[in-house]
Amino acid sequence: MSSSLNKTIPVLLTLPLSMLFGCALQAPPDSASLRGQAVPALEGQRTWANAAEAGEPAGDWLASFGDAELQRLAREAIAHNGDLRLAAVRVEQAQALVTMQSSGLLPSAGVKGRAGHSETQFLSIGASWEIDLWGRIRAQSRAAKSQYAATADEYLWAQRVVAAATAKAWFTLIRSAKLEDRQRQAVAIQEQLVQITERRVAIGAAPDTELVEAKNALRTQVDSLRKAELARSQAAQALELLLGRYPAGEIGDGDSVAKLELPAMPVAPQAGLPADLLDRRPDLTAAAHRVAAAFDLRQSAEAARLPSISISAAITGIRSDVLLLNQAGTPIKGLNGAIFAPLFTGGELKARADYYSAEQKAAMIAYGNSALQALGEVDAGLRAESNLADRTRQLQDRVNESQLLVQREEARVSIGASDPRGVLKARQTLLAAEMNLINVRGDHLNQRIALLLALGGDWSGRTRESA
Repeated sequence: MSSSLNKTIPVLLTLPLSMLFGCALQAPPDSASLRGQAVPALEGQRTWANAAEAGEPAGDWLASFGDAELQRLAREAIAHNGDLRLAAVRVEQAQALVTMQSSGLLPSAGVKGRAGHSETQFLSIGASWEIDLWGRIRAQSRAAKSQYAATADEYLWAQRVVAAATAKAWFTLIRSAKLEDRQRQAVAIQEQLVQITERRVAIGAAPDTELVEAKNALRTQVDSLRKAELARSQAAQALELLLGRYPAGEIGDGDSVAKLELPAMPVAPQAGLPADLLDRRPDLTAAAHRVAAAFDLRQSAEAARLPSISISAAITGIRSDVLLLNQAGTPIKGLNGAIFAPLFTGGELKARADYYSAEQKAAMIAYGNSALQALGEVDAGLRAESNLADRTRQLQDRVNESQLLVQREEARVSIGASDPRGVLKARQTLLAAEMNLINVRGDHLNQRIALLLALGGDWSGRTRESA
């Protein structure tokens, strides 16, 4: 047995390095090649279709709103959001998969034996190693690393989505509370108008129909108040769910939140170049990693159709009451080589290669679809920016004019040139203008958050590596 071992070792040592370490793997498509294949519509698109600020998007965009409570809520959501906890577990799974798929690149070793009241006892130490001649194991390992990178980027993107959703939910809660406060004032004003009309009807200065109209207007205002109360409660529940709290609708009672102001709109963000977006947004880089993983899984499946070579070695010690075994040399040493060439597998290996070839095509299409959607999100956000900014200016002018009308009516009442109904109706007009302005400012803030998220900037100011 030892003579065969001495003959086998030199043979193995003379094998070409290409057989021991395997053939080189093909590299997955790089970023430029991937863009050219999956997003041909981006070819020649140097700038955004809508007006955009030059320069690269800045990080830490959440701080640009100047709201310390918002930043605290975002950190709470990142720490306790259920969807993020699940995404973190997916990253752990992907990391473990890398170790699993890479283990075949190294030899495996083990010990087995038998002892006790029997005629024969033995102890054997053995090792085996499959020579990754065609790159099957290396391709699996590299695919697992790409899948891990994709999962990590998806987790990073999920964090940014949750931070953006928290910002929207917080601003929606403030908006809902302020609208509820304005609507409560509108109800109070209408109640005063009903009281005035009742006195006028009582002295014969107004017909009964005027009182009916006033009361119907009050009912309409009360109904709007109930809707506003429900909207504020639902906004609070939505925020609590993001924070991982029980959705009781208790976060910030209406009065305290209504005292808060929606933040001033930060300066317009820099948008960078369309092509750079694909390398900046974590969800798009994750999709690119999925393409690379599918590319390597296809290589692994194709390599599995080729012959495989493995070597094994063992040292076995035997102790036995059987005469023949006692006469054998111990320990027994052995070194073997084996080759396996699949001849017939019912089409499984070819089907597996075809499956991963189709999977690669699907990953490429998915990447292209995601890229186009992301580009569309940015351009839609840029288009909405100018529209909402113009609407905000128009409605602010309307509020300013309504405030002047209230002041004029109050002056006329003070000199007896008008009755209080003129002031109350002017205040109703002002409240309606303020509510319209609150709504459009809330829309603008939410649209700005959507644009900042679409541009791929980080909410916390951390670099991609430190995240």
